[in-house]
Amino acid sequence: MTDTTNSISDLIDISEDGMAFYEEAAQKVKDKKLSTLFSRLAKAKSDFAQELSGEVKPVASGKKKAVKKADGPLFELSKAYAGLLKQWPESGAERYSRMAEVEGQLQVTFQKVVLDRDHSFVVRVLAKQYVSKAEVLNKELRACQRAA
Repeated sequence: MTDTTNSISDLIDISEDGMAFYEEAAQKVKDKKLSTLFSRLAKAKSDFAQELSGEVKPVASGKKKAVKKADGPLFELSKAYAGLLKQWPESGAERYSRMAEVEGQLQVTFQKVVLDRDHSFVVRVLAKQYVSKAEVLNKELRACQRAA
């Protein structure tokens, strides 16, 4: 098994964390265009997490959700969304720079899933679809960064 095979459930969790972050961010900003962008990012992450969840073998009933490993890049990405919310009052340029950095790291991780033939065809297609959607949204996020 590859690293990405072991981390699919972590990627689902991170997508759900990202969805929650962007939903809250959409509520915090006053700019309607930014709010819409954040809502679209939340929806893309939510859709991906739901679709991918359907392809991952469910945990046996009665077992609790696995705790994320406290090391490695996936754990760091998981913490990144919480850190972004805590640092919300910082300048817009710094905030958007950090968001773009986190999303860029996620893109690399999802691209590895796309290329990993240990995953089912469906999982790789779902990851590719997410990467395509996220690239467009991340370009808009970087445009916000430049404008801030």
